[in-house]
Amino acid sequence: MPFIQCHIPSGLTKARKTQLIRDIVKVTNQSIGSDPKIINVLLTEHAPENMSISGRIHGEQAGKAELVGT
Repeated sequence: MPFIQCHIPSGLTKARKTQLIRDIVKVTNQSIGSDPKIINVLLTEHAPENMSISGRIHGEQAGKAELVGT
């Protein structure tokens, strides 16, 4: 029984989240053959300012991030 956690920035519409879940279930089924009825997906939304991508906080430009302790 696959259990997939997906952490996303808040703000996606219900339709986009529904499509994301459907896509994850489809790809998982295609990849490992699990029955879609037993594939579980959990979306966890986070405020963009609470997320860091490639060492940058929301709104920071590439090359502007400063590492703590450097």
